[in-house]
Amino acid sequence: MILESLGIPVPSEIILPVFGVLVARGAVGFWPGVLLMAAMQTVGSWIGYGIGYYGGRPVALRYGRWLMLDERSLDHAERWFERYGPWTVFFGRFLPLLRTFISWPAGFARMSPVPFTVFTFLGALPWTAVLIWIGVRFAQVLPRVEPLLSHYNLVLAAAAVLVVVVFFWLRLRRR
Repeated sequence: MILESLGIPVPSEIILPVFGVLVARGAVGFWPGVLLMAAMQTVGSWIGYGIGYYGGRPVALRYGRWLMLDERSLDHAERWFERYGPWTVFFGRFLPLLRTFISWPAGFARMSPVPFTVFTFLGALPWTAVLIWIGVRFAQVLPRVEPLLSHYNLVLAAAAVLVVVVFFWLRLRRR
């Protein structure tokens, strides 16, 4: 979750439901898990905020291409931030791609760290709770689905790797 909130495309849409399965199995309570994952997202967001605050736009443009962050994405995020201010941080946490990079323009804009932290944490809570809850619900049907999945684990893993490789290859080829 730290990496995803920093700007590295690690899908919380997969991580949090899997964590929800662990919650369902009793590894951690639901609300402590939600708070922990939201805190991890906040830590990752602090790093992204620091990159924006101290490195500015040149650093984001130079290294952001490896994170699928380009000038158009930065322009879009900055316009939203200028228009809606700190609420962009809160509501940006609900949008899959924007949520990953919203910390950088908050740093560019020199948003105060305390409101940034509060809006980031509060914005991460609902997204986190819903995805963990989906994982908890999935855990209830997992015993019926698991025998079917066990035969196809290698195929599913290979397909997932192939999708990621093709995605990055297409992005790099476009550049």
